[in-house]
Parts: sequence; C-alpha cells; structure tokens
Amino acid sequence: MNAPSQPHGTPLPIGADYTLTEKDMDRLWRAQVAAQLLAALDHEGATHLGISHDGPAAVAEYIAEDVLDVLRNTQRQAAPHEEPPGEDLI
Repeated sequence: MNAPSQPHGTPLPIGADYTLTEKDMDRLWRAQVAAQLLAALDHEGATHLGISHDGPAAVAEYIAEDVLDVLRNTQRQAAPHEEPPGEDLI
C-alpha cells in the first residue's frame, strides 16, 4: 500500500513542518518580483519617472503585509520540535 501523499502527489521534503496553498505560493512569487523591481529602482530612475518617496514605501509596506498574511495562512504539518529562538521578538 502506498503512503498518503500531499496535494498534487508531491511528498513533503524531510523536515518540512509547514505547507501553504498554491494561491499563497503565487503571492510569494509576486512579492519577490515586486521586491526585485523596487531594488532595481535607483534615485535617478525614480526621479526621471516622477516617482515620489511615498510610492516605493507604499509598495514595500504592501509586500510586507502580503508576506505576513501568507505566513499566517501556513498549515503546520508536523509537531513542533522545540521553540524557535527569538520567538518572543515576533
């Protein structure tokens, strides 16, 4: 008899504790692309395009909130091993 598998027949890697949905994975990819675009935008380019300081800051805040929302949506798949260091900093 075969062991139960994860969605789409993909087994979890050894040591995986959390899973996330395909929708949330797509959100992480979009956040990563947006962060790359922000990183590529230098002062001269932003000035030339008429982008104020508030624009990139608003995008960065949106990315941070979206990533935090994705993290909140993760599902624990294994029992916790021990308290992660720095948990009180969250």
